[in-house]
Amino acid sequence: MNSNFIIKKFKALTLVAVSGLGLLAFSLPSQATIIDFETFYIRNNDSSIVAPFDSDMLITENATGDGFHAETPRSGQKVGYGTSALNGLRLNTFNTVNWTTTPSATGAHPYLNMWVTDGTNYAVISSENFYMGTDFQTRTEWKVFEFGAGTNLDWLLDSGTASRPPSQYLRKDGSNVSLADLADNVVLYGGPGVGATGVGTGAPQGGFGFNVIFGDTQSNFLGQYDIAELSVTVSSETYFAGTANVPEPATFALLGLGLLGMSLSRRKAY
Repeated sequence: MNSNFIIKKFKALTLVAVSGLGLLAFSLPSQATIIDFETFYIRNNDSSIVAPFDSDMLITENATGDGFHAETPRSGQKVGYGTSALNGLRLNTFNTVNWTTTPSATGAHPYLNMWVTDGTNYAVISSENFYMGTDFQTRTEWKVFEFGAGTNLDWLLDSGTASRPPSQYLRKDGSNVSLADLADNVVLYGGPGVGATGVGTGAPQGGFGFNVIFGDTQSNFLGQYDIAELSVTVSSETYFAGTANVPEPATFALLGLGLLGMSLSRRKAY
């Protein structure tokens, strides 16, 4: 067999393989898990949770869907940015939350409200202090709100006795808990709905288990705030807020190889 023919055949097969690899890579989703968040209104300054809402209370999602701009200039106003994509995940596996920010109000910051249930009981686990980038497995500043009838919160723990002192921090046997202390059957869910026992006007609604909240009755939550590139890490998985799966740079590189291979193979055919 002619050696030149073998070389040409090998080159052609190589170009086809590169083309296929590039196009296959483009068709595969990015390794990043993109989840959808939604902006929503919670409460006017008069404690009303019914539209129309205060004209100076605003929350708008940014163009890439990975953050928001919020304005709550008056006490009592409250808005949120939530997702149902994390519903069903065990709260004791949550590790951290991160974002980038350009705050325009001194001391203002968003906080977490996470609806949880064991299948029967419900509550909001909240962090009102600045938590970005901290380790939720060791962080011991978690408050509990919006729980149903009764004061027994033992269902939240894997063992021991739960309590909620005037500080509102959830405690286990007298010490503040971390998320690692919570029971395995405590999972995020969409909440019990408006009017449920023990649920106030400041509770997030809309079926979102995970909520970043801005605005409240405390002055350090009022003003304006912007966040972007919001992400949540649960176990070894990181979830990024966004509107679509965006191919990573390596994927674009492989796509380029694929298109180049197709172009060269066509040129060789003539």
